[in-house]
Amino acid sequence: MKETKFRRLRRDELEEVTPQFVKFLSVNGIDAKSWVSIKREDPTRADGLILQFSQIVFSGVIERVKYLVQRKPHDLRTYRTGPDKIEMRGLLLSGPTKVDLTDTTLPPKEIFAQLRADGATPKIYSAERAYLPIGRDQDIFLRMEEGALIDNGELFELLDSL
Repeated sequence: MKETKFRRLRRDELEEVTPQFVKFLSVNGIDAKSWVSIKREDPTRADGLILQFSQIVFSGVIERVKYLVQRKPHDLRTYRTGPDKIEMRGLLLSGPTKVDLTDTTLPPKEIFAQLRADGATPKIYSAERAYLPIGRDQDIFLRMEEGALIDNGELFELLDSL
């Protein structure tokens, strides 16, 4: 198999894409009975097929990623992924506050109202850079492995406008 860029899908992730995996096996001439046999008699080949399928899944998902968000209780980082660079807009909270930026149910207006009420200081920060030499897809994958989730971009655009 050629170079692998991404990790193997975990069992729970693979279960979520079972219909696509079955189709992948079918395209490769492997029916259900053959798959059971391969798993039992040639686990290395079975693992290789799962790894190959994992590359296809991650490549397809990452190709479509436009925005990511990474949340910690007092630090929110949002990313916009372009063709040549990744941009980050963040919100860092200092001072005592009841606001927990990991709470995805709080609308931005309520977050800022609560910060004012608590007397906490929000600091907006930003950065941008070219993708790492490993390439766009693996750079984005690293962000995701560090906890960033695919997002609709609303938070990035809000922080970008402030």
